[in-house]
Amino acid sequence: MPDTIVPAPSGSSDAAALAVELLSLLRDYREREGEYSLANPIRHLSMTLSRRLQEGTLTPGALEGLVAHLTLEGFVGRAQRLGRYVGETRAAANDGRLRRLFDDVAHADGAVVDFEIFRTRIEREVFGIVFTAHPTFNLTGALMRDLANLAAGSDGDGRPLDAAGRDAILRRAAETEHRPDADLSLAREHALSIEAIGRERAAVARAYRILLEVARTRYPAQWRNLTPRLLTVASWVGYDLDGRSDIRWTDTLHKRLIVQSVQLSHYLERVRAIRAGHAGLGADLGETLDLLQSRLALAVTQIEEEVAVFAAADPGRREGRAAIAAISRRVFEGRSLRTTSSADLVAIIDRALARTPDDDLATDLLLLRAELATHGLGQSHTHVRINATQIHNAIRKAVGLVGDPNDPRYRQSNLNRLNALLEGAAPQTVNFGSLLGERTSAKQLFMLLAQMLKHNDSSVAIRFLIAESESAFTCLAALYYARLFGIEDKIDISPLFETEKALEGGSRIVEQLLRNPHYRKYVLGRGRLCVQTGFSDAGRYLGQTPASASIERLRLRLIKVVAEAELPGVELVIFDTHGESVGRGAHPADFGDRLSTIDTPATRGFMEAKGVAFKQEVSFQGGDGFLFFSNPDIAYAVVTRILEHVMPAGRDSADDPFYDEADYVREFFTTVKAFQVRLMGDRDYGALLSAFGANLLFPSGSRSLKRQHDDAAERDQTMPSQLRAIPHNAVLMQLGLLANSVGGVGAAIMKDPEPFRSLYGRSRRFRQLIGMVSYAAGISDPRAMQAYVGALDPGIWVTRASRETDRALVDRMLGLARHMEPMAMHERQGRVFRALHTDFILLREGLQDVGAPGPDPEVRDAIALLHAVRLTVIHEIFLTAMAIPEFSSRHAVTPQQLIARVLHLDAPSAVDLLEEIFPLTEDQVAAESWGEPATYRSEDGQNYRIEHETIFRPMRRLHHLVCRISTAVAHRAGFFG
Repeated sequence: MPDTIVPAPSGSSDAAALAVELLSLLRDYREREGEYSLANPIRHLSMTLSRRLQEGTLTPGALEGLVAHLTLEGFVGRAQRLGRYVGETRAAANDGRLRRLFDDVAHADGAVVDFEIFRTRIEREVFGIVFTAHPTFNLTGALMRDLANLAAGSDGDGRPLDAAGRDAILRRAAETEHRPDADLSLAREHALSIEAIGRERAAVARAYRILLEVARTRYPAQWRNLTPRLLTVASWVGYDLDGRSDIRWTDTLHKRLIVQSVQLSHYLERVRAIRAGHAGLGADLGETLDLLQSRLALAVTQIEEEVAVFAAADPGRREGRAAIAAISRRVFEGRSLRTTSSADLVAIIDRALARTPDDDLATDLLLLRAELATHGLGQSHTHVRINATQIHNAIRKAVGLVGDPNDPRYRQSNLNRLNALLEGAAPQTVNFGSLLGERTSAKQLFMLLAQMLKHNDSSVAIRFLIAESESAFTCLAALYYARLFGIEDKIDISPLFETEKALEGGSRIVEQLLRNPHYRKYVLGRGRLCVQTGFSDAGRYLGQTPASASIERLRLRLIKVVAEAELPGVELVIFDTHGESVGRGAHPADFGDRLSTIDTPATRGFMEAKGVAFKQEVSFQGGDGFLFFSNPDIAYAVVTRILEHVMPAGRDSADDPFYDEADYVREFFTTVKAFQVRLMGDRDYGALLSAFGANLLFPSGSRSLKRQHDDAAERDQTMPSQLRAIPHNAVLMQLGLLANSVGGVGAAIMKDPEPFRSLYGRSRRFRQLIGMVSYAAGISDPRAMQAYVGALDPGIWVTRASRETDRALVDRMLGLARHMEPMAMHERQGRVFRALHTDFILLREGLQDVGAPGPDPEVRDAIALLHAVRLTVIHEIFLTAMAIPEFSSRHAVTPQQLIARVLHLDAPSAVDLLEEIFPLTEDQVAAESWGEPATYRSEDGQNYRIEHETIFRPMRRLHHLVCRISTAVAHRAGFFG
């Protein structure tokens, strides 16, 4: 970990002084809170700021400076937290830790183990990192790199940061707006993922070099036979079609071609570097490396041409289809010269290894061989994802499917017809014309995978993830299409168990699949059984702690099912799509707890006892996840922590009472889950989320914030389920109460406090799960949510008006009250807030009772101050909107509708409309532009310049400040969503 970071001046001593003064006021208001039972210190501070704005002793510019200052402080704090979270970041120190770790693997009972035992441990994939494009991008790529560099204490090349380097980072952070990249498209997300994957691959290569050094010492006669494959990296950026209709098959192929182009170029550069770094290779070895280099150079040229074509080809246009047809002919006609498997390249490396006596050169070649053997011709493994509904729609006609495949009236007949299809399926060939002609998304995706495997890379299987899998029928239908298109042996079908129903029935689904002769044969042929579990939707529907417990129970049941199925040579692969926040299942303590929370010692021990081979995979989601790979030393630290987690054997948690006291644990989490289920079904909760909703945030990704539906009638904007998991979590954090992490836990504790106290004191696993709750509680403040709810309370505005003497201000406040009254948002929000607040009071009491870690006072105060400032800004937006002139409804919107948008903080779209309704015309236009002279000039008030300067532009500027505050809050919390 680097030395303590000292923040540079933010550029404004006035802002720093104002922050100190306001924090002092906040603490004073908190102390006086007891004197007035209904006082709210955050609202009180907000009213103080509003009064200063009205009096002119505080300006909007000063508030912007304050937010900039608090954002920079939060940026520094976030960097410090990241450094602490990953642990040791000095590369040389992590080299030493890995050397000791790998040497331990080579020993047992004080003696060196047989080489074949060591080789078995080293050449099996045990852990996978998966990069996903979840919408958590809250900083530009440049700021992400600066933050990670600050956390590591080193620059992008691994050189230590000196004082000048730290100052430069802080200066840039002070001068740059803290928000995502302006063009946060899928292409931008993909580019950022490629950067992250490149650093991950470099970190793994460094770790493998240490491993080979250890092996060279312990097994001098055999070490060259090693091909390390411990860690894999995969990506679904550009390939995740679940809930998205904006990604065409050509987009997916284009992204996959880029990944291949990047990696082939990397291989080519590595071969050139190896040749340049080792003089006097000899004729035979030189010719072998010449062959490898020429093969790679040709492959790079071919793939770059295809990247260019698919970057521009629109399959919906005639010229796009013609371009696809032309490149298809060239690919097919030149197939004899194409490199479509890494096996041939590995064979060339093996020949080179046999011809070199130089151990250092051999190490370089072994590292290159390990990359090719593990990841084939691409930079990463490929994960595609689709929804179960898309699979069902594709096969519906073929099996006569009516309604839900799980409908008990037809379930068995559906399966029987599907089995008959599987029995008679004969592989079909496809070309790019087949893709152009297919309209069913699932079949089109299978065809695309067939083309990828045929023409691009057959070395590595493709993961086929199916979201919302609640039936064996879904996976069998996917298997049918895999068989139909001839790729059954090259894809790993993986159901996603994330809903309550799927988490409870997932093991039964797998058991049913393994009893099916077609699926069993498929699994035995692949040598792996793959499943996916998700923390985001599970945490949103069940609450995060019950979700974590449910996922662990599912893992234990899956181990039992796999062991009893007697599948020789088959490993269990579990991909856990958790994120970087407590709302997405990441433990906030440190990286070790992040890993062991999901991949628990108990499940590891149970697998070892049952003899089940296992590979764990986890996701790093969007900007928050890519941050861990934005600096080489941070990336290497993460790789080191992962290897330290997975390499030791013999873990067991049999002595943890968490697993012995199953009845209490089940009742505890059932109570939490019941609270969360009620919450997610409550339209008042939907009103709470949608009142301001994502309008509090900068856009954080290319994916839609709300779920897409084929049938518009399915949409119900008041239902909480319509907001996706990450924006749901992000909105809660900005409203001040992380309901999906803390809601219901207070009721569960107080239902039976003594067993809670006892288990908390005795069980590490229970304390670990409650640790996520206590962190979420520490960065929550019900008074903030209460203040936001109050912003839409007409009664509060009437009360404020009664205390004002300025006639214009009184009219605006009363006008706000009149607009809010028929909306009835306050009453709906108030009902659900009271339920959340009541439970939070019980939670706080229960956590204090067991001595759980409390909130960091500095973080708590900074977040509270940010809430107060934002509440002030929101009030200013509302009051400014009351000055909007009356207009007719001929612009497809009434004044009432437009004000309603503003009250939901959709100020940008409201201002866009206002600028159309009240256009700003240029009154000094040269006469020659029109061909005839004109002497009339519009007066200022007649071209709406005053409205633009005093209403529209300030509203836009104030809303922008609302979003900037959200980034500052995320810095203090340490994550987005």
